[in-house]
Amino acid sequence: MLDIRTPIGVMFTLLGGILTVYGLIADEEIYERSLGININLWWGIVMLVFGILMLLLGRRHASAMRSSDNSVEGRKTEEREHRTGLEHEPPRRGH
Repeated sequence: MLDIRTPIGVMFTLLGGILTVYGLIADEEIYERSLGININLWWGIVMLVFGILMLLLGRRHASAMRSSDNSVEGRKTEEREHRTGLEHEPPRRGH
């Protein structure tokens, strides 16, 4: 299962990286209207940090996921579903 933090992290990391690079190489004259503050650089860094944080959180969550066979709660849920007939087997291919 894909954690939503992963694609969000990729998007913000890429856009933040692009904006940071643009802020570093852009001509200083375009920042006169913003009181000399390099808006592209600062917001690029913010987006880059946010994107990396989302990627790390998504990765941490993915490594913490366990199969139902490896936990007491999962085994109990599997047993209850089997007893009540709620178990759903995926269809087999080729049959």
